[in-house]
Amino acid sequence: MNELPLIGNCLRLSDTVICPLLSGPKSMLFWITKEIGNAIEEAQAGGAIGGAVARAFASEGAKVFLAGRSQAKLDSVAGEISAAGGAAETAIVDALDAKSVDEHADAVVRTAGSIDISFNAIGVKHVQGVPLAELDIADYLLPITTYATTHFLTATAAARHMTKAGTGVILTISTPTALLPKSVAGGFGVACAAVEGLSRQLAGELGEHGIRVICLRPDGIPEAVERGSHSGDVFAARAERAGISLEEFLASLAEGNLLHRSPTLTEVANVATLVVSDRASAMTGTVADANCGALVD
Repeated sequence: MNELPLIGNCLRLSDTVICPLLSGPKSMLFWITKEIGNAIEEAQAGGAIGGAVARAFASEGAKVFLAGRSQAKLDSVAGEISAAGGAAETAIVDALDAKSVDEHADAVVRTAGSIDISFNAIGVKHVQGVPLAELDIADYLLPITTYATTHFLTATAAARHMTKAGTGVILTISTPTALLPKSVAGGFGVACAAVEGLSRQLAGELGEHGIRVICLRPDGIPEAVERGSHSGDVFAARAERAGISLEEFLASLAEGNLLHRSPTLTEVANVATLVVSDRASAMTGTVADANCGALVD
């Protein structure tokens, strides 16, 4: 059987040339730490947005550098990527500590030569479903300070290296609660607005250096709950406060969406992969909605 011809990193099938979106090669710095209560642990290997996007990026040609706090779970994520033919390395990093973040970014550049893409996908357990006038100040501030801190640290650490290279993409993440005044999301809505504001400001400052900054905006994903996402705890507590089951709450997430359903992890990962690729090279300083029309912006 004849081997299929390759053109660079592209595969020729008859008159069609199929190229990986992230052909290059690309080195991708991926922050997937999440905080649950007072314990920090890694996103589950097959779970939630972090794992889905990491696998999608690797399948499209990126070498993925996974950073987090639990070596066993990092190895599990990397093992899935490697089993699928991708490339991944792991490192213990606290994405809320400036020194730890900077040292890891430096190490990735020493190994790979550059940081082409940086994506922070951390999640923090927080309180939703309580009106702001009734919310404890600590519960209000937790998501705001956590998300604002980690996105600032990881984005600026990557930006310092990308500026020297004259190219790069920084991907952040928020949700429609950034713009929905009746979401009753507690401090999380303010946190999402802060991340989007940070993304726009970074885009304005970094554009002259060839760096793009895009914020990914999915919405609640029932599939992520099934795979162990921290959102399961958040939604379960919110459902209890509303006097309904978790299943009823998850079903309600699609109410009002233009597509009358919630996004899947694969759909969100596909959008993330597209916007960081060269096919979206004119996009920066914007939000990429991947929420089935939960928000028309």
